[in-house]
Amino acid sequence: MDEGKYQCRLSLLCPTCSSDLFLFDDENEAAPVVCATCGRQTTRDELTRDNSENIELHVADMGREVMADATRELNRTLRDAFRGNKNIRFR
Repeated sequence: MDEGKYQCRLSLLCPTCSSDLFLFDDENEAAPVVCATCGRQTTRDELTRDNSENIELHVADMGREVMADATRELNRTLRDAFRGNKNIRFR
């Protein structure tokens, strides 16, 4: 499986105006995050908590995709391993 396939970017949204544009200091994680549209100030932790439902949905979708790919890969591997054996069949 290709691990790079399971990376995604998720835009965090302002809980006030739903904008995804923020002003923040890359070097100081304790500095407040400010919405560029409405000016709401928050911390990175609060912004993550406010977006937790959206984050959880994306994690669940990615988990389903990983499980489906793992199942396909396992079936392919087993099929290849037992190819030519007349006593074992896969559907």
